[in-house]
Amino acid sequence: MSRRSALLRMAGYLAMAAALALLCGVCGWIYLRLGSTPPTHVYEFKGGKLEGYNAYGGAWEVVNGAVHNNSDERGAKLVMGSARWKNYALTADLKFDGAHGDMGVIVRSTNEEEGVDAYNGYYVGLRTTDGTLIIGRSDYGWMEARPVLMPGGVHAGIWYRIEVVAVGCRIAASSRNLTTNQTAWIAVEEHSCAPAGRIGLRSLATGGTWRNIGIRPAGFSDYMEIRSHTGVVGHPEFPRREADYNRIFRFSPSYATSVMSLPAADEHANQLYHTGDLQNLSRNQDHPVSVRGVVTLANHDLYVQDAEGGVFVPSPHMPLLNVGDEVEVTGHAERGLYSSTINDGTVRLLWNGSPTPPIVITPLQAASGAYDARFVETEGRLTAIRQWGSNEQVLELIGGGQPFSALYENQPSSSLPPLEINSLLRIRGVCVLNRKVTREITPFAILLRSSDDIQVIAPPPWWTPEHVALLFLFLIAFALLVQLLYFRMRTWQAGIITEERERLAHDIHDTMAQSFAGLGYQIQGIRSTVMRKDHADVKTIADQLDVAYQLVSKSHAEASRTIAMLNASAPDIQNELPDLLANTARKIAGDQIDIRVAVEGTPFRLDLQLANSLLHIGQEAITNAASHAGPTKLNVILRYQEPQVELIVEDNGCGFDATQARAGFGILGMRKRARVAAGQLQISSVPGQGTRVRVAASSKPATLRAGILATTAERLRALMKWLRVG
Repeated sequence: MSRRSALLRMAGYLAMAAALALLCGVCGWIYLRLGSTPPTHVYEFKGGKLEGYNAYGGAWEVVNGAVHNNSDERGAKLVMGSARWKNYALTADLKFDGAHGDMGVIVRSTNEEEGVDAYNGYYVGLRTTDGTLIIGRSDYGWMEARPVLMPGGVHAGIWYRIEVVAVGCRIAASSRNLTTNQTAWIAVEEHSCAPAGRIGLRSLATGGTWRNIGIRPAGFSDYMEIRSHTGVVGHPEFPRREADYNRIFRFSPSYATSVMSLPAADEHANQLYHTGDLQNLSRNQDHPVSVRGVVTLANHDLYVQDAEGGVFVPSPHMPLLNVGDEVEVTGHAERGLYSSTINDGTVRLLWNGSPTPPIVITPLQAASGAYDARFVETEGRLTAIRQWGSNEQVLELIGGGQPFSALYENQPSSSLPPLEINSLLRIRGVCVLNRKVTREITPFAILLRSSDDIQVIAPPPWWTPEHVALLFLFLIAFALLVQLLYFRMRTWQAGIITEERERLAHDIHDTMAQSFAGLGYQIQGIRSTVMRKDHADVKTIADQLDVAYQLVSKSHAEASRTIAMLNASAPDIQNELPDLLANTARKIAGDQIDIRVAVEGTPFRLDLQLANSLLHIGQEAITNAASHAGPTKLNVILRYQEPQVELIVEDNGCGFDATQARAGFGILGMRKRARVAAGQLQISSVPGQGTRVRVAASSKPATLRAGILATTAERLRALMKWLRVG
């Protein structure tokens, strides 16, 4: 390849690279140009939704085509648009909900976060406190230009139209009262400005409504149209620190122009100080000083704090203030041991605000003096409640071994929440180490603002010496009571066992004992007959042996009846009740009695307690009939008539006079079991005509529970009777 060809090829490559770079540059320029110019657009909020908008705090909603913030949060923001928008004009109508606070719009906003000044951009709005149109720069700190009075003031419930034009580093704005058409203008120019950003809505310490929000591209002529109404426009340098801003700019509602200039140097003019700077002043300084801060306590005295500390203002000349208001205090500073005091103070309200959060410290930190005259929060256990004077309540506390007090001034004792000694309390208020306040009783005191500053964290601990002694006495009394109940239960159990033994003894005496006695007499007779010299014939001895056999057989039958009666359990009483009754009858009566067991109606499942009661009643009735009546026929009928079940045991034995006969153990037991089953027991008998035992009970569980409860109550009454007897 020749040298000429190589040069031509290299030139071609360079031309292609240059063309490609030019094409990329043009595309980039077009992209940036198109992206930096906002479209002409009016936000209509169709469908009542805030789609495409980012909220940072607040409670935003769309009401009748307008955006409403239903929150008094400080610095609530709603932003929209592109961060690359540069030169544009923003218009919006706004109306205050409350009489205090700021409302307006944000331009050229970036890096937004939740917080008062947590964004980078400009804010233009109206302030009700001093009735001004304001403009300021936020860069995670607030730098405000000199405000302009709004003719007629700024009031709630009135619509105002704000127009803001941002071109390059020039920003101009106007505000017009849509009712009176009174207008105010303001314009600023900044050397190092925020070049581009989104638009947004912002409110501080008030709710409000925005409507007719529109944006369009703007140029220098749009800026000059507003700027022409402002007269002289300053070129402020926005300080980077709030302390610098406070030392440079001082403004009041009396400003009539938007000229932004520094105050004239005057060595006798009031200077703005931080509260921490007051401790460095010479003691012979006699000219007044000014401090700006947030109100932490306002009654007949005033406490104000800023980022560096707090200051005490005794009996100042001040308007009606609330905790959280931003104020400026002017007076003569007096250095103290830990903090300063401003005497002969005059207080000027800058704007309304929300209370600042307390500094959470320990009592030991509070006693060090580092937090004197500052709003703090600490914890301690309540040791006493006293009253100083007529209307000052004193809470004495201790935390971490450090005693301190909490003072609630100008309030009766009834205003305190219910408090118990040794409760763990969380206290909020202004920390004061002044001996006049503490009365040299405690190292420091907490001045309470309201009863809400007292929060009960934990009630008094239970394990006090008094409570331990009471618990010990209670345990001793409980142990004695348990022992007494145990002895009474054992006595009661022994009584029941004795009663059952007596019943069995009566049964054995009336049946087997008499049979064995007769058997003994027969055997003795046989022996006498055999021992006589004149032997009786074999037939006589056989008759006597036959009688003895009958007695033995009868005793065996009586024993079988007793054993069958005592064997009261079955694998499944509910389903096998008829068979269990039939088996009991056959075991007791054997083949000597004609037994018939019948089931009438459609059987249904019975409650276990009811089935057990019917089984025992039936067994007792069968036993009594076989033992005492001498029947030839015995009928056992189980009748199901939902929700009722009926058991009938009848025989054709000798019967007895049921109206005059004394109830024995068996009949008493049947009556008790009938009450448990919530049923009714009827015994019908006439001498010579047999006996009929009938029990009817409901199968409903509620009725059964009522019967069980009644029986339990009866047993408890018996137990109480035993206890009283003891």
